[in-house]
Amino acid sequence: MICSRSLIGRSVLIATTLGVALYAQGPAPTPTIDPNQHGNLAAAQSDIIDAYERIGAAQQANDAHLGGHAANAKNFLLQANAELQAAAQFADADQQPPPNQQVNASGAWTIYANDINDPGGSTKMVKIQQFGTQLSGKFNGPNQSGNITGFINGNHIEFSTKTRDVLTFRGQINGNTMSGQYGLHGQHAAFNGVRSD
Repeated sequence: MICSRSLIGRSVLIATTLGVALYAQGPAPTPTIDPNQHGNLAAAQSDIIDAYERIGAAQQANDAHLGGHAANAKNFLLQANAELQAAAQFADADQQPPPNQQVNASGAWTIYANDINDPGGSTKMVKIQQFGTQLSGKFNGPNQSGNITGFINGNHIEFSTKTRDVLTFRGQINGNTMSGQYGLHGQHAAFNGVRSD
């Protein structure tokens, strides 16, 4: 797969033009893709990191008076970085444990979730602790926070938040990425997650 710098740039521009309101809460992107295994993906990730840092410099130079657009652009870059990491993980899938082999879900996860009823999405943080097949931990979203409870079976993960509006996440873990669907009041939308530690 060939990743083009201009393609990433156009994607960020289009998404920003649509005015999708997201919340940039995740940690700054860092190099995680091995250039010896995935040269094009690693180069694209390097461009994302450079763009993220330059936007941060622009925010400082303008005292963060950029109408929220710079923050939105940074959040889109975080999502693009997560997709690149997922692409690299997918390419390496033959080196991952088979579905019936237990995987480790513990760690801090940054989740990029599409909104269920409106265009756009939001960033959520989940800290997962695993004891055998049982999961516990903490959830922090833009509108609510609380504990979580869930389980893991092979590479299938499922957990729910103990919050005012209960969110239930169901998906698959592939290395340091997670993807699937989450539900609220019987409605569902897609999510992607990246483990930072």
